[in-house]
Amino acid sequence: MAGKGGRKKSNQITSSNELEPSINTPSKKQKTVTTSTMSANTTTVATKTLLDDAHDGFKNGNFVCSPLSLDILLGMLAAGAEGETLKQLLGFLGHESVDQLLSESPTSILFSNILSKPRKGGKEDLEFSLVNCIWVDNKVAPVRSSYQKVLETVYKTEARYVDFDNKVKCDEAVRKINKWVHKVTKGLIDTIVNGFGEDDLIVLANALYFKGAWYNPFIAKMTKNKHFYLINGKKVSVPFMTVGRELFDYGSFNGYKIIKLPYKSNDRLNKFSMYIFLPDRNDGLLNLLELFHSDGALFHGDFDLKPEWLSDLWIPKFKISCEFDPNNVMEQMGLTLPFEKTNKELSGIVDMRGLYNNMLYVSKMSQFSYIKVDEKGTVAAACTMGLMAGGGRDPNPISFVADHPFMFMIREDTSRAVLFVGAVLDPSAK
Repeated sequence: MAGKGGRKKSNQITSSNELEPSINTPSKKQKTVTTSTMSANTTTVATKTLLDDAHDGFKNGNFVCSPLSLDILLGMLAAGAEGETLKQLLGFLGHESVDQLLSESPTSILFSNILSKPRKGGKEDLEFSLVNCIWVDNKVAPVRSSYQKVLETVYKTEARYVDFDNKVKCDEAVRKINKWVHKVTKGLIDTIVNGFGEDDLIVLANALYFKGAWYNPFIAKMTKNKHFYLINGKKVSVPFMTVGRELFDYGSFNGYKIIKLPYKSNDRLNKFSMYIFLPDRNDGLLNLLELFHSDGALFHGDFDLKPEWLSDLWIPKFKISCEFDPNNVMEQMGLTLPFEKTNKELSGIVDMRGLYNNMLYVSKMSQFSYIKVDEKGTVAAACTMGLMAGGGRDPNPISFVADHPFMFMIREDTSRAVLFVGAVLDPSAK
């Protein structure tokens, strides 16, 4: 964070032609996808980022991000905001008050079940951890007692104090922050900061780590190369995984189908799954993104999937590493005040004591994400960092063959918190 200085929800979506004119309509009776009234704008950040790239010809390729990690960081900001900035943050996160945000959101529900005690199971168990941290420059230390209470009770962390003015200590802080993210993501993410400017005062960070084994593991000896058809009409040969004939939760909708791939878990409270959204057409990803972007609450909804025996199931192995800055997308969506250099409404975090004319704003926000999917399961991590600075400157056999671009999501199904959203354009890309 820096001081002054210089970066919808409906309750139901039906698969009708009127609502989805650009989605191809199968002949079979269409289902209804019931949506939720939960916070959805952080998933909309993902779909808008993908849509912007789609309208530019999908030049950026594969993409993955973590709406959950972004939601947590924005919640940490909201806990220290007031006035119009607080209203804007709460509106973006889909809540009327900070109390509601910290108690009723999918993120807070997941927090209550997991955050205080990260899970580390046996070889077959799911592993998931959420870790938050905040580093504050000595010039504005300490954080306000009310904010520290929120950090301790909700985000299970406390402020750490650093000296950004002293080059040696500043360089040491950079090393410590990067060592922190390397440790909590188990080496999947190495670096989130390279250095700090003279106006930088606060670093907020959330990191999550996920490792899950499939409930129905794919059979490695059955993996074989098949063609994956790209958006541009070309094709690549990549390894595809299968399990043969198996029972999976499946749904066929207006122009796309969904399969749910659950992860093993001994936890009765939390059930994690990957969902793959496969367009019927090889070039149907744009239309699918437009549908989910029109109502981000779809990601939190009930897909009305039914157990089906799949006669043919093929999913490509893939690995994606991605970095993106959500600032511009969020500003285009109306979240502007936290990024204004003259902001004086983030004073609930620290007492500026007249420094930078009491102006504190978010000068940069970045997210780093990684995911790898293979026969055994999924390993994934994400870290979102906010830098604040001080101012002054049918009857037929059912198949699911993901041999063309598709969208995916990893969700905890009890809270319906969305951990990851992404799209695979080319599984051969590294």
